[in-house]
Amino acid sequence: MGRITFDISNPTDQRKTHKMIFQILSFIILVSITGLMAGLYFVPQFLEQPSHIVLEREGKFEIRQYENILLSSVKISGDQYSALRKGFKPLAGYIGAKEREGIKISMTAPVIQSSGNVENEWVVSFSMPSKYNKVSLPDPKNNQVYIEEMMQTTAAVLRFSGNANQQLLDEKTALLLKWVETSGYKISSKPKYLFYNPPATPGFLKRNGNPP
Repeated sequence: MGRITFDISNPTDQRKTHKMIFQILSFIILVSITGLMAGLYFVPQFLEQPSHIVLEREGKFEIRQYENILLSSVKISGDQYSALRKGFKPLAGYIGAKEREGIKISMTAPVIQSSGNVENEWVVSFSMPSKYNKVSLPDPKNNQVYIEEMMQTTAAVLRFSGNANQQLLDEKTALLLKWVETSGYKISSKPKYLFYNPPATPGFLKRNGNPP
């Protein structure tokens, strides 16, 4: 199962039936769960995930409100899949305290990926545990890793399953875009893809979409 999301602003006071008018602010997220055995499907449930509340649900689509999310990120060049794999290593080194002093940072879910500002550039991010802020978070020693904060946002979300290759991500993104537009929302962001499990997980166990 997976999901896709778009960030949106606060609703206006005008309503059409039970729906409210939103402006999409920033992103679509596709989440992919992968693992060798069915038991791995449940691994993300034991990891801290970004805090959110569900404002609206229609089938597999949701509107969610997310709190601020502190991220450690890297920029990687290449295709979507290779960039995701290459970006994971320096981020894992950062939270594992292999390239800096201090204690280890707990792993969280999901791993977030979005397209960069130039062709074939991708931003890969780990969300940081909620106990940290920009001041208390250890400074990265690897020049590739930088800290950023995604401010509170509202997002349109779609969950789905399967191997999250570029073709599937594009198909699900288009599906969510269509729902967003027909539901009276406006889009103003690039998509983000969220991955919850190791790449070795079989497709039928994978969860794809947006924030958890």
